[in-house]
Amino acid sequence: MKILICDTLNSKVLEELQSIGHCIDISSSDSKNQDLVSEINDAEIVVIRSSTQLTKEIIEKGNKIKIIARCGVGVDNIDVEYAKSKNIKVTNSPSANLTSVVELTVALIINAARKINLSDSHLKDGNWDRKEFIGIELSGKQLGIIGFGKAGRLVSDRMKSFGMSVAFYDPYIKDWEGLEKNLELDELLSSSDVISIHVIKTDETENLISKEKLDLLKKSAILINTSRGGVVDEDYLIEMLKSKQLFGAGLDVYSEEPPKNVDNFADINLITTPHIGASTNEAQLKAGLDSVENIKKILAGDSSVEI
Repeated sequence: MKILICDTLNSKVLEELQSIGHCIDISSSDSKNQDLVSEINDAEIVVIRSSTQLTKEIIEKGNKIKIIARCGVGVDNIDVEYAKSKNIKVTNSPSANLTSVVELTVALIINAARKINLSDSHLKDGNWDRKEFIGIELSGKQLGIIGFGKAGRLVSDRMKSFGMSVAFYDPYIKDWEGLEKNLELDELLSSSDVISIHVIKTDETENLISKEKLDLLKKSAILINTSRGGVVDEDYLIEMLKSKQLFGAGLDVYSEEPPKNVDNFADINLITTPHIGASTNEAQLKAGLDSVENIKKILAGDSSVEI
């Protein structure tokens, strides 16, 4: 079987894929987009991470595709419905990146609370004006989590150790008997000191945290998004940070990647990372191995791992 590898994978994962079929790796190609169009024509399995976009136009060029394997959680870079209409099996690895994304979320919260990036640059520029970097303690504050699935609950567990109380908004959770407060979105936004977003990208979550929702935040609040770009009105978020209507924010994902408005990111308490939530050796290895296992199951007739 011809296996088309579109994005960089762990070497052990490559070895496992080579045991299944003949691998063509275009992940490091200088002409990747052109190679994708030409190589997908007779590929039977296509393996991607987040960088490759498998649109309808690309998928329809793959005359022999049987399986698309996404090494990671989100599948918004795949036209899943069109793939299914072509009887292509689509699978992902939803749990592989959890720990890495959660740890990055915690790092962004701490970073924003203590203005670490700003003070780091300040000191490296030869300055020593400590009063510019008055931060906030997390202990005793409320963490509001939007999307209380696996990632949201792991963030909750970790931040409780800082002495934070936890509230969440999740329309899919109705009867909640846990210690965390189950709030409506507006109440969560207006009452929380730190808000962390953990949702998938859907029509319902597109611009979920709009300008009107951002205006509900406390002036002393911190907003973190490590889920998907396009969920937050990023332009208005930056305006709020510039005008000191919000204490801080942390973004790992953007409505456009890479973002084109990076000049607006300077000199505000905005911690930015280039979509590195899953960028650890451990997460990439696990996501890749999970995907290999999913491919083997699908080839053996097991549909339980299909999306």
